[in-house]
Amino acid sequence: MTKSALKNAHPPENHVVFDLSAILNYPIQLVVNNWHSDRPLRWLSKNDDGIVAEGSFLEAPGLPLFTLEDCKGTRLSDDIPEGILAIARLMPAMDFEIAQACAASEAAVQLAESSPLLFILLVNYTRRQQLSVEKFEHLIALRRTAILERIGLPASKSVVRLINRIELSPLLPWELDDVVRSLAQPEFRSLLSHHPSLHLNHLRFLLRQRQPLWPGMLHLVDKHSSALDLTWLCRMIRDTLNMAAGNERVLAGVSSRQALQELHDRLVERFNRSNGRNSAAERVAVAAKLAKEHGNYPAPPIPAIEGIEPLMSWLALLEEGASMHHCVGAYHISIANNEAFIYRMTHPERLTISLEYRNNRWVVGEVRRYCNANPSPGALDVVRRWVERFR
Repeated sequence: MTKSALKNAHPPENHVVFDLSAILNYPIQLVVNNWHSDRPLRWLSKNDDGIVAEGSFLEAPGLPLFTLEDCKGTRLSDDIPEGILAIARLMPAMDFEIAQACAASEAAVQLAESSPLLFILLVNYTRRQQLSVEKFEHLIALRRTAILERIGLPASKSVVRLINRIELSPLLPWELDDVVRSLAQPEFRSLLSHHPSLHLNHLRFLLRQRQPLWPGMLHLVDKHSSALDLTWLCRMIRDTLNMAAGNERVLAGVSSRQALQELHDRLVERFNRSNGRNSAAERVAVAAKLAKEHGNYPAPPIPAIEGIEPLMSWLALLEEGASMHHCVGAYHISIANNEAFIYRMTHPERLTISLEYRNNRWVVGEVRRYCNANPSPGALDVVRRWVERFR
């Protein structure tokens, strides 16, 4: 049902009043026009002395759309079509603005429903430029390729098709810039255009990974991938390349997480064999070689605490990688350059911890269990609080 049809079917009151006095501890009311009014979702706040503030186009009243409920239990969202609410839910921090933009015209609703990502990008552009509703309506009337050009993307029908194919999940405001940055890169678009089922996570992955790119890499990610999954993938790719001496061709046949894990594990075995995993004597010999190459092992940048201790020698670094079945020994160059330092956690969980020197301070880099498994949330919290305490 269209917005105009909804108006004719339900002739309700013009606005909803929300008394915020108990929340803010001073007398004030928020008055918001409902979806069926002549100026949907326009708002003002008032007290006994009169109007305190009025919202302009794409300016939220400071409260999320879905929290606005009056004393009678009437919610502002009750009369808004579900299709529009679904789009608003994709941007929780801009839900009010998204709904208000949809209320501008039938053309806005049509664009929102047919190409939600393009619509959200256009709303964000309009909000940042502080454009009027009239100018927004003018933008909505443009060809989609022209809209792309306005928001900073190539004015290409292929990009329009690409945007329409991307399945969305809830976005944070700053991720909209990431979307534009990723789609502006031809090499990213080339990969994306050949992938059968695109999700926003593919853009997130490409921006995190950047290089190298290969045909099967997008199969490592799907709509269920979490931020932790993306971090794990980027780490595994980096470590795999480190152990392959930067040879990107080793990744050419990788098109699943299992294949990446198996490749990584093979390289770990090879790395540890070549660096003295098989005997204490071999490890001592390799450690002596590293000492000759890099000099003395650096001093720890952060004091130890109970359960977390620094590795104090090149030999200890090699033994950590061998016992934990990962490639921490490959970090020897970064350690020698004071760009990284390795600790071990003995309890509450056995972990290898890397700290990285960024922006003139030490931060948590990677935290790994045996075979590169992720740590428990509790152990990771211990690590983070330890670093925050001393840096």
